[in-house]
Amino acid sequence: MRKCLFLILVVSICNFGFAQDDRENRLGFGIGPSKMYGDNTGIHSDFRFMVLPAASVDFSKKINTLFDVKATLGWQMINSGDFYSERLKERISRADQPLGFNGNAFFLDVMPIVHFNPNQSGYLPSLIKVYTGLGLGLVHSARTETQREYTNFEVPELNTFDEYSYSASSTGLYFPWRVGIFKELEGRSAEIGLEATIMISPFVELDGNSKQQKRLGPDALMQFQFFYRINLGDW
Repeated sequence: MRKCLFLILVVSICNFGFAQDDRENRLGFGIGPSKMYGDNTGIHSDFRFMVLPAASVDFSKKINTLFDVKATLGWQMINSGDFYSERLKERISRADQPLGFNGNAFFLDVMPIVHFNPNQSGYLPSLIKVYTGLGLGLVHSARTETQREYTNFEVPELNTFDEYSYSASSTGLYFPWRVGIFKELEGRSAEIGLEATIMISPFVELDGNSKQQKRLGPDALMQFQFFYRINLGDW
């Protein structure tokens, strides 16, 4: 009897295992909070910065059991906030740099994705799956910047300024790094999960400010998105 039950268990596990490895091409939709790491976007060491929404659409093409190629098109709201003292604002303005901005960043990137624990034939499926990827993309930052023009009084307390705004934009390459976890829904027709992204921009000033006031040189966009992906089939 025990041998019979053991045989049934082994056959069931093997049958279930060999039905795995059926990840398909997927279309995903994500939304969540984000922040910008720039030269005039807050005091990051004190966790004083703006948290704003971001959204994305992605397409994942399965290559094999371990690898996908993923293309992502997205948007992130950007805003410097107002975190600096008047003395620091004056110093930024006298360096002919914007002390504030608000606008939007649009991005498109492609990256290979590696799955750490995919479903594989002969193995029990993982309840939660983990993946990561590093890629290359193009980002466009469209902003309304604010700048001040100070008078030249020798006494700082007597200084006055005119504040004005103007449109600005910048476009350049960035390197995205993503880490995600997801769970397949019943029937495996879709999946839900979380994805963290950092988009490093070493070649373009996303905030329009080149006065280095942060510890790391490049500007960066950071996102934490909740996503829903639907299976499109294997083609």
